[in-house]
Amino acid sequence: MTECDLGEAQEVLERVERERGMARGWTRMLAQRDPDMLERVHELVMHVLHERQTLPLKFKYVLVVCLNASQFHEFGVRTQTRAALQNGASEEEILEALEIVAISNLYGMSKALPMVMEEIQAFKDRTGAQ
Repeated sequence: MTECDLGEAQEVLERVERERGMARGWTRMLAQRDPDMLERVHELVMHVLHERQTLPLKFKYVLVVCLNASQFHEFGVRTQTRAALQNGASEEEILEALEIVAISNLYGMSKALPMVMEEIQAFKDRTGAQ
């Protein structure tokens, strides 16, 4: 890579970290290899979650919890459960949505439920919420 490419990669990565609060290993690898693609992925996520405003943000995060549960993606279930709670989703809303996953993917729901419950308890412990 040229110096310009390295600078572009670092700039995109810093923006992802600032706007999304994290950058995972694959994000860093993509930034080094194809910062334009990372830029496009990031723009898509930001557009859907933060620019479009028809659905409440908490609901969007609950949906993403369900998508991650159906794909058996532990990191996604945990991080999106945290985001849903931080954006005002209730335990009941998350659990009811997770039960919908069971309609087509009982295994996905059963694998995600313990993780969701752990994250809910951790949220309650951190915030003092009931």
